[in-house]
Amino acid sequence: MFQRTAALAALAAGILALASAAGLAQPNKKAKPDDAAKVKKALQEVQDFVGTWNLEGTQKVGGKTDAWKEKVAWGWKFKDGEAWIAVEFAEGKGKYFSGGELRYNLDKKKYVLALTPSGKGEAQTFEGDIAKGALKVDRKDAKTGDVYRVTMNTIAEGARFAMKYEKQDGGKGLFSTVHQMSGSKDGESFAGGAKKPECIVSGGSANIPVTYMGKTYYVCCSGCRDEFNADPAKYVKGK
Repeated sequence: MFQRTAALAALAAGILALASAAGLAQPNKKAKPDDAAKVKKALQEVQDFVGTWNLEGTQKVGGKTDAWKEKVAWGWKFKDGEAWIAVEFAEGKGKYFSGGELRYNLDKKKYVLALTPSGKGEAQTFEGDIAKGALKVDRKDAKTGDVYRVTMNTIAEGARFAMKYEKQDGGKGLFSTVHQMSGSKDGESFAGGAKKPECIVSGGSANIPVTYMGKTYYVCCSGCRDEFNADPAKYVKGK
């Protein structure tokens, strides 16, 4: 009996070890509070991206200009203490990309943008920083040496958004524009207006009401709404 019990214990330990090696049965480690706060603060630098944008894209093909329209939506995501910003192009059916995620690598102190091409294809990962008010991230094709750059920024006090996709042949010389999109945010105008409430979760401008203990607060996106509803006391403390 003792030998059988020992054998079963050894077998269980072996299975657990294999599972651990394969990355299974291991709970996601929550980000350290201090690190999570630093990541969130870095992402708040592009808080103006959050929202739904009515964009018009253009691309020169030969001597002609190809144009199209699509909605692009940015919103916060939270899980296990981590925060990032997700993007969706035309409800997953954008001309060039279906969606993606923008994160901040605390070790490298770099922004990392992963974009999923429409149709088939692996996610394209770009890395970079904020320069002169714009987020600029690059990726290099290992086979061709070509460098691709995505530049994004807002203007008109956050009412207008622009995104440019460029290519540098062989990683040398000037970048040339492959395609670009620009447009305004849903419900915004260049005329401006009254200052919007601040998102109680992310700190940006907000227009979605949430309530707790009979009091109304505001959030900027569905991700912040879900995060607030999961633990409202965490965010209203001291308000």
